[in-house]
Amino acid sequence: MSLNKQPEVISLDPQLLGDIIENVRMLGRATGAEERADEIAEDMEARIEAVTARAADADTKPSVLHVEWADPLMCGGHWVPEMVDLAGGSNTFGDKDTGTFKLEWEEVVERQPDIIVMMPCGFDVKRGLEDVPILAEREGWKDLPAVRNDRVYVVDASAYTSRSGPRLVTGLEIMAEMIHPELFSGKIPEQGALRLFNA
Repeated sequence: MSLNKQPEVISLDPQLLGDIIENVRMLGRATGAEERADEIAEDMEARIEAVTARAADADTKPSVLHVEWADPLMCGGHWVPEMVDLAGGSNTFGDKDTGTFKLEWEEVVERQPDIIVMMPCGFDVKRGLEDVPILAEREGWKDLPAVRNDRVYVVDASAYTSRSGPRLVTGLEIMAEMIHPELFSGKIPEQGALRLFNA
């Protein structure tokens, strides 16, 4: 069997949320669904702007550790640090210009994160919970502000933080509610994230 025409290969390699929005539009143009793609892209842009505007009203910028892997310890890159910034947090780990990279535990203890978000790459909340004890066994865990103040969360990374696509905007909204619950509520879908107490 042969194809009637040469297939077009579209390479998508988004680094930031804006790239993902452009990818949606690009796919719309390529598939003849430009109008629908524009609707999706515009909705994404509006929701991002709404989070950014509300987060700007925050009085604080809590420092956030986003854990993509527990052993070896790795933090998120590209759009994850961007999401922290847009949601009103202080991205003290990770880099928008690089991908996921390895952290030393001593860096975590030294920087004393206010919030810890467990987001094991490609896994849901149930699987993410399995990684918490790995960190909880490390020296200094109990003394971290995030742990002392019950600000440790587990996110459905497979749905909301690991994979590029429109659902990352929901991930941003989840992040905003975790970082600034005084400003955001009702943004976390059922089974989307879990706050841990006495972690």
